[in-house]
Amino acid sequence: MRIFISSVRRGLEVERDALPGLIKALGHEPVRFEDFSAQSAPSREACIKGVESSDAYLLILGPHYGTVFPETGQSATHDEWVAAQRAGIARYVFRKSGSTFDVEQQQFEKSLGEYGSGRFYKAFSDVSELQQAVVASIRELEAAPESLDFEPLQETVEVRWLLEDDFRNQFSSSERCLLEIHVVPIHGRPVSARLLDEVGAGLPGQVRNAGLVSAAQGVEFDHFEGGVIVRSPAPSRRGGLHETHDGSLAAVLIRKSGGTTVTFRLPGDMMGSILDLNDLSRRLGSALRLAGQVDVSGADRFAIGVGITSTSMVAVGELGRGPRNSVGMHLSSAPLHLEPDETVSRAALDRGAGEVATMLARSLIRTFQNST
Repeated sequence: MRIFISSVRRGLEVERDALPGLIKALGHEPVRFEDFSAQSAPSREACIKGVESSDAYLLILGPHYGTVFPETGQSATHDEWVAAQRAGIARYVFRKSGSTFDVEQQQFEKSLGEYGSGRFYKAFSDVSELQQAVVASIRELEAAPESLDFEPLQETVEVRWLLEDDFRNQFSSSERCLLEIHVVPIHGRPVSARLLDEVGAGLPGQVRNAGLVSAAQGVEFDHFEGGVIVRSPAPSRRGGLHETHDGSLAAVLIRKSGGTTVTFRLPGDMMGSILDLNDLSRRLGSALRLAGQVDVSGADRFAIGVGITSTSMVAVGELGRGPRNSVGMHLSSAPLHLEPDETVSRAALDRGAGEVATMLARSLIRTFQNST
């Protein structure tokens, strides 16, 4: 496996230098930013690509946050953590005990969620303890079975479809067609008002870190009767009438019941919205990973429902092939829903998100085509 080592070097020089040889001795390939210094690409860009091409990510937390990049407003280590989250690779966090963290590092640690709470990270006081913890984590990863699995749904699961639920008023009537993804925990615990407030306070940052909106896009946070919501206003469209416009995030909802809903505006052109397999897979994957990052239900299994709010002026197509001159479309404006008929393990909200997203995207397109 390729194992990425991520940390600020200052204050952790000895620890960083002690890990590559250890990882090689275990039969794996260590990856660090030092390995990219001779490349033509900017070091930050090279590091992000290094994370994305790795199988596992080791984050070492020391006292310092590091230099902030003006383009992201975050340190290189913070950017690498976000990249590892988006890629859905295995992540392990190691915190140096007895360190006085600077303010920015304290905030970064807090943003790690349950990693920062101590539930998922391992503490170390010296190099020997760090090496032992890293060996244990790698052995755990080596021994881990394929954790993505599917089981038939044994009970009725209520999916709160947008047009059938009380929060349909949260969306503008001008939204032509929305892709909706619902992640419903099976036998999860309800979310208390206190915990919902805590999760909601960090939700805008989680949405940005997941890459669902750019740093320049605004988001609006609000409470509603059933939970909390982050909305992203529709971006202004530029270009000619025949040009394709990109899809965008519409909203993310977290319910008191523990479920998560993510909605997107579909890409399209003057003729309507476009269902593109690659675009759908990418959006579904990012929604599943975000749901995994914000989930506080404690559930081990989940049901996933996907759909579109209207089939009117929607067609299957391939983005990037130029303007469309004609297209066959539905005359009905009825929504299209894929009710879940099986449950998935938690890996579907992390490392298995890409695989599950592709299956769901193909099923949605197939169902849409069969309904014409």
